[in-house]
Amino acid sequence: MRIEVDDLTRPAVHALLREHLAHMHRLSPPEQVFALDLSKLKVPDITFWTVWDGALLLG
Repeated sequence: MRIEVDDLTRPAVHALLREHLAHMHRLSPPEQVFALDLSKLKVPDITFWTVWDGALLLG
């Protein structure tokens, strides 16, 4: 397993973020969804980390 700073360019990361946002919107009232979408995560002030097992994205 490896943890790395991610540049948010890989399709697996995009899919995970889409799934996470969709899940948050299903479970929470709109004013209580605090998850950021891909465009908001790509700002210089945010460091995004991912966890991998070989080529498999774990989180």
